[in-house]
Amino acid sequence: MNLADDEVHLWTSLERPADEPALTQLTSILQPAECARLDTAYSAETRMRMLAARAMQRTVLAGYVEGLEPATLRFVTGEHGKPALAREFEALGLHFNLTHTEGLVALAVSRHRDIGLDAENIHARTTALRLARRYFTAEEARNLEALPLARQPLRFYSLWTLKESWMKATGRGVGAGLDNASFSLDDDHQVQGLSFAAYDASDWRFWQYMPSKEHVMALALRAPGATRGMTVATREWRPAEMGVKA
Repeated sequence: MNLADDEVHLWTSLERPADEPALTQLTSILQPAECARLDTAYSAETRMRMLAARAMQRTVLAGYVEGLEPATLRFVTGEHGKPALAREFEALGLHFNLTHTEGLVALAVSRHRDIGLDAENIHARTTALRLARRYFTAEEARNLEALPLARQPLRFYSLWTLKESWMKATGRGVGAGLDNASFSLDDDHQVQGLSFAAYDASDWRFWQYMPSKEHVMALALRAPGATRGMTVATREWRPAEMGVKA
């Protein structure tokens, strides 16, 4: 696969029972530490989601380099937990961010380091609306509460995923501060304005998706001088089509 400097590839996989046999076979490409983490999952569904996330990360990234076996990849995490390829693979020039939520796993891949991705199941935590006054800016919270009750969950999760994707892209995680990024959304919950406490907003680009009627997803990218020309190609990841022999 080819990935140009002005492209982001966004891979998604909705959970399907029919995919589970092929997904289970992909356990063979994981490292022992990854397999051990699978065993800590509190449910079978969570275990399969964790497996899908790790298998997607390995098979997709290896697919950009001819002859590279997914099992040979090694990863490190930054000070605030952002994953990256280990030093010996830095020359590949691949940067990524992974997210998973109930029913969905997704991975974004770019040639630019500051990339972040977040997805949420809008039916999973409806009580999260209470978080708006605590973590959103005052204007964001007021605009949210002014909406009809039925429209508030989608607005909340649109804002939440935008902020989470931004925090993940910075590499600082929660240390970046949810209220240090402010978004104004239009009637369709799409970004129409943004500002940051410590960044030049013109360096950033955001994309929003609903990969299913249950999911909201946001992609953030910082690429000074290049964001206006960036394009995103969406692709579906299916375990049975990865060409990995267990």
